[in-house]
Amino acid sequence: MAGEHSEHAQRVVAAFRDKLSQSGREHVGAKHFEELEMLIELAIATSVNKERELQASKLESFAKSLRASEYSD
Repeated sequence: MAGEHSEHAQRVVAAFRDKLSQSGREHVGAKHFEELEMLIELAIATSVNKERELQASKLESFAKSLRASEYSD
């Protein structure tokens, strides 16, 4: 999964880089593009992890309600 995040971050940075003028690309520099890529990858991973936690909580609640309904029948 992390590889997918990295690839997506690379594509986002490449799209951003393409929108800059030549002087803009030179001014920003490779190091800053690498930092941007890392920040984007971290943002993707954070969002995915938050969503996983939310879905896991929903599944736990569903499992509890199923167990409760087993004993009430």
